[in-house]
Amino acid sequence: MKKLSLSLPRLFYNQFFWQSILSVFMIGMAIFFISHEHVEIYDIKKSFTTLNIPYFLLGIIVTILYILLQGEMYVQSFGSLNKTVTLQQSIILYLKRNLVSIFLPAGGFASLGFFSKNLESRGIKKSQVHIASSIYGICSLLSVIVVAIPVLYYALLKGQLNRAELLGFIFLLFLNVVLFAALISLSRRGWVYRFMNNKFPQWMIIIDDISSQKISKKHFLRTLSISVIIEIVGIAHLYIAMLALNLDASIAAAFIGYIVMVILLIASPFLRGLGAIEISITYLLKQYGFSLSQAASVTLLFRIFEFWLPLFSGVASFFSKKDNIILRIFPAIFIFLLGIVNVISAITPAIPSRLKLIEDFLPIELINASNGFVLLSGVLLILIAVFLLQGSKRAWFLALALTSLSVFGHLSKAIDFEEAIFAIVTLIILIYTHASYKLKPHPKLTRLSLRVIIIGLVAVLLYGVLGFYFVDKRHFGQEFELTESIKTVFKLFFLFDNSGIHTQTSFGKNFIYSFYGAGTAYILFVIYGFLRPYFDKPYNSEEDTLLVTKLVEKYGNSALDYFKIYPDKFFFITENKQAFISFKISRFMAIVLENPVARNDEDLKQAIIEFDKYCEENGFIAIYYRVPIESLPIYSSLNKKYFPIGEEAIIDLTTFKMDGKKMQPTRSAINRLTNEGYTFKVYKPPIKEGILQKLELVSNQWLKDMGQKEITFTQGVFDPDILKTHTIFTIEDTEEKIYAFLNLVPVYTPGIVTYDLIRKISNAPNGVMDMLLCKTFLYLQEKAYEKVNLGLAPMSGIDDVSLKGRTIKYAYENIPTFAHFKGLRKFKEKFFPYWEKKYLIYNNDYHLLQVPTALKKVSEL
Repeated sequence: MKKLSLSLPRLFYNQFFWQSILSVFMIGMAIFFISHEHVEIYDIKKSFTTLNIPYFLLGIIVTILYILLQGEMYVQSFGSLNKTVTLQQSIILYLKRNLVSIFLPAGGFASLGFFSKNLESRGIKKSQVHIASSIYGICSLLSVIVVAIPVLYYALLKGQLNRAELLGFIFLLFLNVVLFAALISLSRRGWVYRFMNNKFPQWMIIIDDISSQKISKKHFLRTLSISVIIEIVGIAHLYIAMLALNLDASIAAAFIGYIVMVILLIASPFLRGLGAIEISITYLLKQYGFSLSQAASVTLLFRIFEFWLPLFSGVASFFSKKDNIILRIFPAIFIFLLGIVNVISAITPAIPSRLKLIEDFLPIELINASNGFVLLSGVLLILIAVFLLQGSKRAWFLALALTSLSVFGHLSKAIDFEEAIFAIVTLIILIYTHASYKLKPHPKLTRLSLRVIIIGLVAVLLYGVLGFYFVDKRHFGQEFELTESIKTVFKLFFLFDNSGIHTQTSFGKNFIYSFYGAGTAYILFVIYGFLRPYFDKPYNSEEDTLLVTKLVEKYGNSALDYFKIYPDKFFFITENKQAFISFKISRFMAIVLENPVARNDEDLKQAIIEFDKYCEENGFIAIYYRVPIESLPIYSSLNKKYFPIGEEAIIDLTTFKMDGKKMQPTRSAINRLTNEGYTFKVYKPPIKEGILQKLELVSNQWLKDMGQKEITFTQGVFDPDILKTHTIFTIEDTEEKIYAFLNLVPVYTPGIVTYDLIRKISNAPNGVMDMLLCKTFLYLQEKAYEKVNLGLAPMSGIDDVSLKGRTIKYAYENIPTFAHFKGLRKFKEKFFPYWEKKYLIYNNDYHLLQVPTALKKVSEL
């Protein structure tokens, strides 16, 4: 209750909250208006059935012209700063901004700050993008005034102007005056400049840069001229909508209706005036002699031209980039929806007039078969959607086939052309995105031979045939001959048609259910076998293990090299036997531990190329985890992407020392523990069994206290057979009880050392881990080691300015779930290491959504 009372005041002052409420209210008002005024949906639908197709197509052509002009307007606005952008870039920029403006407070104005990264990458500064966008926005406002003044003056003389339209125009005029006054004040460093300097000093660099830009008057006037043409095109849209519905078109109504719409767009807080515009234009057109249903029909058609077509074009604009998360997810969503559409269409009654028409051309058996197929394909498409998300190539082929057949199925079962159109759209999307589906299931695990498929089908059908043939007459009220049994089974299995079967007993019903169950199980088995993109875990032979061990000893140069030959890893060895990759499999992802171990950079690059080919052939996606920054150019040359995932802490032993003010807290803790009788001990291999048993007690208690299981992949596990070959450091009391320990692991780079497990018991005294590490550093310093790798602090040091980087950084700094990552870095910082960034290498942004789960799986014991 207390939390609610604290959150309510914040809610009342939340601008976004009230804008959303207002927008929902306006949409509700539109619905209420239509119902209250008794606008019959039937009349609107009827008016659309008599649509004048040439004028409708003209409206679409004008929409295309409208989008082209918007793009050219951006071209000229950037030309005002002597910057060149192509028409294609400008059109995509407009479509994307137009799309997001629907969901942003302040609509079109707020959207002008989006999608500038692509332009910045072409050498246009951020401040210049802001200026060009501002010129675009200013000209959009000015052009409305240029067009509105004569129109509203004419309407005022004719007495056709209402008070609301006049007030709206005055508001628009006032908005322009305020905007120009603010811009002049900024350029002359007046009160607006001083206000911004006091309230938002972080913006002043950009503002100063903006005020120093020289603007070409010629291009500015061109921008304004194009914007005026766009307003005329908008008026033409409303006029064409009247003509397309075979109504007496009114130029005056088109002019006034469009101006009213633009004013509402500017004043609308959210959803680009959705609801408010529909009410206003419908009401206004009614004043010009149109009936309510006619006015509503014109408004809906006009909004299709002016709002919905550009909106869907905006969605399509995101598909212009092949490597796109939306593009990757979209086909699966459409396939899932098509599956639902198929199922609903198959189980609901057909439209009688259409069914009667199709029965004149096709036999009833074929119509029933089409309906059965549509139902079955619907179920299959829903299942296939999951495999499409994974990127399965077989799923794509099957989805393509079922979608294609669904088009004919809908047309042949009852001329359901609406569902058929949706299937065609889905088919186009599948074909366009075909390159995203490369995963082919590993043949050793998922191969289903034709013989297996046929045997399974025969077994199911034979079960049904023999059942009907031998079943007692009383269960179904009839005797089934062999031919009749075969026909019945085929109708049940392929058409889901049980119209000729009348069960008389519960046994008869259960037999039918059992046959359906067997058929369903067989279908699911075939689907699973064809689509399962899992990896047949490779077998590391003794020869492979010996070879990779020699390669690590010969070419190893990383603190992680030891874990690359750990027993949990799989090895991919290159053809020349001079490099190998260490990886683990999580479903269809091959997670590679850091770089390949290779003789040189050339062999390293070749290993990546060969492994990528291997993954493509066997149905995997290669992800490289914890790659050092110096290797990024190699991956970039192979068109791979990278993303920072954290930093490794490195202690420089040549400069490490315990004296000095900064080490005083740690030094005091160590002195206190030493005085209390705690000692640092070193155990050389082979480690005795009694010591291993003590270490295991510490390890088990640590795992219990932490509430976790053993984690692998980038570290080892407590395995006595492995640990007895390592050097062990402990902190013990006078009775030789072990309170904490760590084990050194082999490092194949001279002068560098790292540890694996570092664990303590729950009642260990404060500072015991500090003592363990500092004593270890001093010991290694005496042994002439130069560096100690303390491992990765995940998610730290991320300064990526992209949306992904900002999201990760925000999570790291603000979300409690990630607080332990921050604490891990803080613990390591007390030893004053230097930090080295590590990266994740991937091919497609969509893979970033799947990597966390895959990493969790490969890290589990």
